[in-house]
Amino acid sequence: MLTVHEATSARKVDFHFWTESLARQGHAVDFVTVGLSPLTRLKPQARRFQGPFNAWRQVGPGVRKYLWRPALHPLSLGRPALDAITRPLFSLYPAMLTRTLLQGIADADVFVVENGAGLCLVPALARRFPQARFIYSVCDRIATLKYHPLILDAEREALPHFSLVRVPAEVMVADYPHVPHVHYIPHGIDKALFDTPRPSPYPAGTRNVVSVGDMLFDDHAVDCMARAEPQVRFHLFGKGARLQAPPPNVVEHGEQPFDAIVPYLQHADAGLAPYRPALNADYLSQSSMKMLQYTYCRVPIVAPDFAARGVHTSAYTPGVEGSIVAALRRALAYDRASIDNSGVLDWDGVTGRMLALGLASTAETGATPPAPARPHPTAQRRADA
Repeated sequence: MLTVHEATSARKVDFHFWTESLARQGHAVDFVTVGLSPLTRLKPQARRFQGPFNAWRQVGPGVRKYLWRPALHPLSLGRPALDAITRPLFSLYPAMLTRTLLQGIADADVFVVENGAGLCLVPALARRFPQARFIYSVCDRIATLKYHPLILDAEREALPHFSLVRVPAEVMVADYPHVPHVHYIPHGIDKALFDTPRPSPYPAGTRNVVSVGDMLFDDHAVDCMARAEPQVRFHLFGKGARLQAPPPNVVEHGEQPFDAIVPYLQHADAGLAPYRPALNADYLSQSSMKMLQYTYCRVPIVAPDFAARGVHTSAYTPGVEGSIVAALRRALAYDRASIDNSGVLDWDGVTGRMLALGLASTAETGATPPAPARPHPTAQRRADA
């Protein structure tokens, strides 16, 4: 797996959960961080990773990390003229792969590659390791990210090498109309966290609605609901989940540890996904975790029509007060016991589905199934993340 994230980061994303899942199953996982170089300092709010760089480090049973930091990497300077000038230089990126990195991944059976600089490496790695399979995890629509144009071209050049292109939102399947083996595989959740019974944080006899997160937060929609149903309490979690003049039945909790939010989800009468209309709001909302969490907790959902999925989701038209209030009332009247949460995957399920599809398919280049990896003391198979 090739990712811009760091293996021991406190902020976990899907690559961390996949790594943990594979390691629990006895596989060896190499977590390789790419998209780093001294040029990283040119970016505002640049990531600051602690070394050692360009060296393998064991970080857990069956898990190693490698922070690859060559002299340069593809980085957009925000000006087309500068990007054009730097393109020939940045095209050398794959040639900078270190011997220690390549030797360390020599027995890899599967590469999982994220959007970004890792795409530039795929053709070179595919030539060097022809028996390996390559899986592309599309985290975001690449055209919406502020990448160097070289990376956009690298995606097109890398696509034929992938036996699976995994997208986290159904609407993103259409982004790759001419690519075989594109599959929608949603995010997973930590089911054990939600399966643990916890006491209700709500006062007895009250009705409560919860909203988690502040991405594209539509304060107008929430304000409409709260004022229309003053006897219902609205609990908002997230730094930006705030109203300009919140009525008395709105509680703004701000940012909280997720473990503290879980009981609010478990015992809520309805869950809000109040996304405001915006560019790419369709895929951002579908790939959001909150709707999976609501569904697993069997909480009826209120969401705008462009994000509504599932029979237990009450849809409204953004900006239309009557539609917004009606959707809330439908959700509050919904029989939560009837909500089917069997389709929500845990991270083991996501990882297993992704690998099963990736190993079952053949890339356009005609790669053959991977040969058995050389024995590893802690693993059955090595995956590079």
